[in-house]
Amino acid sequence: MSKAYRTYLRKTWLGGRAMNEESTPAFPLTSPAFLSQAGILPIRKGPVRFAVGPPNGLTSNSWKLWANRKGDVYIACRDNFKEAKVSLHPSGRWRMGFTTEALAKNRNIVPLEGNRAWEVWDQPPPQLPNVTIAFRLFFPTSELAVRLEQRQPDQWREVVFIEPAPPGNGKLTALTLFVTNGDVEPKHDSEPSFCLASLAIGHDMHAQLVAHGEPEGNVPKIIERTAEHAQLKVRGSGQEMPAEAYMYVLGRMGDGSRFLVGARANGRAGSTRE
Repeated sequence: MSKAYRTYLRKTWLGGRAMNEESTPAFPLTSPAFLSQAGILPIRKGPVRFAVGPPNGLTSNSWKLWANRKGDVYIACRDNFKEAKVSLHPSGRWRMGFTTEALAKNRNIVPLEGNRAWEVWDQPPPQLPNVTIAFRLFFPTSELAVRLEQRQPDQWREVVFIEPAPPGNGKLTALTLFVTNGDVEPKHDSEPSFCLASLAIGHDMHAQLVAHGEPEGNVPKIIERTAEHAQLKVRGSGQEMPAEAYMYVLGRMGDGSRFLVGARANGRAGSTRE
């Protein structure tokens, strides 16, 4: 991606009618359709930096997608959750776990002789011809918690801000990573969507990141159940969970892909991410 495109995207909030027909945000939107027609989207050279939420309001953490021509694809948080990353390898053994850098800084994050991987799984079969759903990031609007003053400039450079779902409409914003044979453009069957990035990873394969609306489904229940379990575990150790504690939940979809969703772990109403 050229320097001019990077400068333009750094100031861009992607949304408007392409992602939400009803809301009227307080910050000007740039249509993904316009950027696609202008050749700016999809981004074709990584790393791709993105967050969900308006740049003048509450957002998700900042995330990064990058890849190489050997077929390795990575997803990682760039600020408060950078101790872990998702790694998709051409061997078909995929994983999410703590990074070697995080382990070097703090040996206590993994039990003695424990595995730094949260989970290791096999690449699922293609769900569509030449298309494999690899990984999903879910962003419920109620769980966006990073305030403007909490965004460190060095961790938020060149971030593309993506519009969240309207509150209370039973939808969330998702970023789905596809691995495709050829530069096809996956789209959601029934929800607004656009391709944020398409990175070549060798042998005519591409890692494509698509932003789209998604029904909440059982995500709120997963969050509530996990938060309750976390609170009980902390209290059982004789401690109190901070009011602004935040958690990430790794889950499995029916198609074999994994998903990650972040949420408040305590004091859920009105709390913010620290």
